[in-house]
Amino acid sequence: MLGRALLLRCPWCGGRPTFLRGWFRRVDRCRTCGIRWHREEGFELGTVTVNTIVTFGSLAVAMGVGFVLTAPDIPVLPFVASLFVVALVMPVAIYPFTYTIWLAFDLAVHPPERAELDDAMAAVASGDAAAGTPIRPPQRRTRST
Repeated sequence: MLGRALLLRCPWCGGRPTFLRGWFRRVDRCRTCGIRWHREEGFELGTVTVNTIVTFGSLAVAMGVGFVLTAPDIPVLPFVASLFVVALVMPVAIYPFTYTIWLAFDLAVHPPERAELDDAMAAVASGDAAAGTPIRPPQRRTRST
């Protein structure tokens, strides 16, 4: 599943197009198999975590390479400027990958239940998944008094 995720394919079915629609836009389901990418409340926290880990890891590698290449006389300003560029570019460059990687991890740890798969198949059969319904904000429950 991780291999599919790294290719920006649906980790569950391997299909393309998946739930990504452009670099920063998503739809609520995979347009091939119908599985939801937002499987539970707080799902985005995992994608933010993956993005942070990869970004900090790339900064650590860039610092290590920079220290090795420029030691013993380290040019501080160009060094810090290059790290700043890495810190700005990396999260944007890996943004869609973090969603597919986290979904692959989540599917491996918590495989979909029968009800979730039935819901996905119903969405594909009705054409909702293929249409790529844009993400709607979650509905708030109102209390009746």
